[in-house]
Amino acid sequence: MSTTLSFAPGAAIIAGGSGGIGAGICKRFADNGMPVVFTYHSSEDKARAVQQEIAAQGGICEYERVDLSQPAQVESLFAKVRERHGRIAHVIYAAGPHFEFNFIGSIPDSDWLHVVNADINGAFHLIQNAVKTFRSQGDGGNLIAVITSAVERVPVKDIMSAAPKAAIEMLVRGVAKESGRFGIRANCVGPGWINAGLGKKGIEEKLDEKTREHIRKTTIPLQRFGEADDIAYAALFLCSQQAGFITGQSLAVDGGLQL
Repeated sequence: MSTTLSFAPGAAIIAGGSGGIGAGICKRFADNGMPVVFTYHSSEDKARAVQQEIAAQGGICEYERVDLSQPAQVESLFAKVRERHGRIAHVIYAAGPHFEFNFIGSIPDSDWLHVVNADINGAFHLIQNAVKTFRSQGDGGNLIAVITSAVERVPVKDIMSAAPKAAIEMLVRGVAKESGRFGIRANCVGPGWINAGLGKKGIEEKLDEKTREHIRKTTIPLQRFGEADDIAYAALFLCSQQAGFITGQSLAVDGGLQL
């Protein structure tokens, strides 16, 4: 019996593909022969760099500027991908807004509303379109949401990550329960401290060397920060046919942080 991962034919839509984790996911899915279409929100330069790197390795990759909080833009994205590539096999939410760490009692209303609209509503629009598309295609599909291990072990001043991602986790579990009969699988990947994207920015800019070492040595059993590929390979496995009996689950990829 082969241990090589195999995948149903079709394109992968990856929301947030210009970010550190999202870019890693785009690269690994393209490496495995899937046409990749990813979204970005603000930096076309970053999006172009990801696309060019994948193309240089022989992968098929495109990008679209999409505001996920706008339902019409998300619906248009799915229509374009189906027109260009036919079947959509995988939809991955790896997006999320930038925010400042803060205590709950000190979060400005405007910051909270921005995060909820961008993250929860953005994920909802993507997830809803994924379900509609998979059902209309008639042969299932895979949905993945990249959330956070903080849904289980909330760090101080990080509720604007944990609370929206907890809502997204429940949306994904709801899809798994409601739509499994249509061959739709839905799972989450929960990163811990990841040395990529916003996580890398937080590690480098918000933490001094002493604090970084304290976190690494005392809170992470594997005693290292994760990399984008750690998340990408988890998502890749969950979308594979070898994971065909897994749905409604949240896989913590955090070096043991939740323990």
